[in-house]
Amino acid sequence: MTPEPNSVDDHENTVGQGPNDEVNGMAAEIDAGQASVEAGDADESNAQVRGAGSAAAAESEVPAGADVTGGPEPEAPGAVAGEATPAGEAPLAEMAVRMREIADASDRYHARAEQREGVIDHLRSELDLLRRGERRGVLRPVLAELCRLRNDLLKQAGTLPADFGADKAADLLRSYAETIELTLESNGVVTYAPDSGDPFNPRMHRRISGEPTGDQARAGHVAAVKRDGYLDIEANSPITPADVTVFTVTKGEEEK
Repeated sequence: MTPEPNSVDDHENTVGQGPNDEVNGMAAEIDAGQASVEAGDADESNAQVRGAGSAAAAESEVPAGADVTGGPEPEAPGAVAGEATPAGEAPLAEMAVRMREIADASDRYHARAEQREGVIDHLRSELDLLRRGERRGVLRPVLAELCRLRNDLLKQAGTLPADFGADKAADLLRSYAETIELTLESNGVVTYAPDSGDPFNPRMHRRISGEPTGDQARAGHVAAVKRDGYLDIEANSPITPADVTVFTVTKGEEEK
């Protein structure tokens, strides 16, 4: 049994003690809750510190350049299909295009040069053929006359009489010489021979020997013709100069 209070003061004390106990109990609970909260915060802080230390240790063990995120690496700009070429690569691409164009132009130039060389070689061969044909065309009359002369010589050799003398042989040879002269004239070549006493012309004459003379006025003039010359009419140039002897003054006459 609870003892009754002996006096009013005891009753008051008892009444006042009840609320105080409740207040003190509530304060103790609050203090305990705060202590538990502070303990939980401390544990969480310690866990975070331990996690950070573990992450730092793990990062120190990963090799340099390794993917620590565990996912695919982000692609570089311009790697996605359809994106524009970076500004630094545009001049290089344009330069490559220009180089290809220059190489193609060079190939075309060399091909055209080879074609030109082929055309030039073909024209040169045709020109050689034309020259040979022209030469044959120019010489054809002479060749024809030479063929005819040969046939005439063979014919005359087979029909010579038994009493054929020197005079007849000379006349026969002169006739053949005249035939050849006509052939030369038909092709623009004539024979010429200077007269005795004509001035010596080194362009038209060829000195083969000297003829002594006591007349100084005759020195340097033609003394005799040893062989006729042949002159190209169109070019007015000697094909073969005439062989002549020239008058020369003797030493005794020169002293006089």
